[in-house]
Amino acid sequence: MNLQLVQKVRLGAAVAGGGAVIALGGAAVYYTQGAEFTAAGSSSGSAPATSTPPTVPAIAKAEPSITGPAPLYAGEAPDANPQARMP
Repeated sequence: MNLQLVQKVRLGAAVAGGGAVIALGGAAVYYTQGAEFTAAGSSSGSAPATSTPPTVPAIAKAEPSITGPAPLYAGEAPDANPQARMP
C-alpha cells in the first residue's frame, strides 16, 4: 500500500470514530434526561388544567437596601478628569 492510501484510510476511520462518539454521547444524554425535560410547548398532561391565583402576592414590594445616589469613582462624574488618579 502506498502512503497516501494509508493516510486516507486513517482519516476515514478517524471521522467515522468521531461521529460514533458524538452519536453515542447524544444518545446517552437523551436517555438519561428522561421525560421531564421535553421541548417547550409540549403537553404531557401533568400540569393542572385550572389553577386559582394566590390571594396574597409572594413579595409585597421590592425595596432597595441602599438609597441615595451611587458613589462615583474618579473620572465618572460629569465634569471630572477621566485621567485623574483613583483614590
